[in-house]
Amino acid sequence: IIGAAATVTDLLESEIMLQHFPKSKEHLKLVSSTPIRNIATVAGNFVNASPIGDLTIFFLALDAQLQLTDGENKRTVALRQLYKGYKQLDKKADEHIEQISFELPAKNTLFNFEKVCKRTHLDIASVNTALCLIMHDGLVQTAGLSAGGVGPVPAFLVKTSNFLEGKSISKKVVDEALAIAQTEISPISDARGTEAYKRLLLTQLIKAHFIEMGFDIV
Repeated sequence: IIGAAATVTDLLESEIMLQHFPKSKEHLKLVSSTPIRNIATVAGNFVNASPIGDLTIFFLALDAQLQLTDGENKRTVALRQLYKGYKQLDKKADEHIEQISFELPAKNTLFNFEKVCKRTHLDIASVNTALCLIMHDGLVQTAGLSAGGVGPVPAFLVKTSNFLEGKSISKKVVDEALAIAQTEISPISDARGTEAYKRLLLTQLIKAHFIEMGFDIV
């Protein structure tokens, strides 16, 4: 459970995060600059609803749950269900996020975060993505693939995630997953790259997930 006001720096310095996400320091240092990491909060990243929010993409893959309150009533909303359209949230004006919860990775869980931007440690992403795989007997039991910078909202790639479940990871399976992922995104050309560039970036970053997780997909 993470308090809504926890900052990126709080996550960077958390012994629990470091224990369960060994690369979290490397991943979270890609979130802007030190002064911003010191004040930027987890809930703020979610509610800002930027299509390329780094923490949003990180926690979408982990199926984070949000506890919202208006001061009297509380309700739980899955982060994957929060975004209804560009800057449109399943959140009332008088509600705020109180806490965020998610299951910590177990020994059979693989997780990776990737981001490409013009200035590695200072910039917002051109494309960012996270992948969480829960494995059982060499097969993907549960998959969660998220991507930012490829549509109007932070994207959870439902079809691609569902396709990976029950599969043994191979080059063929990854190639098929990449093709499905391309049908789930709608990037636009802007200052951070053309549509074609962003589509290529996502393809390469998804491949990077599997390589970082130790799969032979060459």
